[in-house]
Amino acid sequence: MDALTTRPELATPPDGRAPTIAGAIERGGRIGRYLVLQVQGVGAMGIVYAAYDPELDRKLAVKVLHGRAADERELLHALLIREARALARVSHPNVITVHDVGVHEQQVFIAMELVPGVELGAWLAERARADSAPPWRRWRELREPLLAAGRGLAAAHAAGLIHR
Repeated sequence: MDALTTRPELATPPDGRAPTIAGAIERGGRIGRYLVLQVQGVGAMGIVYAAYDPELDRKLAVKVLHGRAADERELLHALLIREARALARVSHPNVITVHDVGVHEQQVFIAMELVPGVELGAWLAERARADSAPPWRRWRELREPLLAAGRGLAAAHAAGLIHR
């Protein structure tokens, strides 16, 4: 595999500083017109950055997809544009707003609404640690956030989108 097809890994500096991400864009770098503020996270699809859009004066999230071979990149870009158009027809409080898609240094990116919070897995793990009650007693606390996510997913499906 070449450098474009590898997934970045976390690297912990020996001096105890916070882990860095190989290949991540540093604070102040750019992705298209967007100014990188910090890395928000790394997932199977790519690196998500908190960023700033100087043209519209707003913070947003920019996901840069992990490198792909040229033919995959073109196909993925076309797919993302099609999905962004479909998503633009969805207006739902539990569906993120996509603002832009593009290519930066041969990697596809998606600029979208920046939503504060934590990942679902981390939220569930924290609830499990904080509550000593058995899981069958915690269902009421978990029900509404999970139903809200399901409603957002249903709205996306109704617009012809499939969550990947």
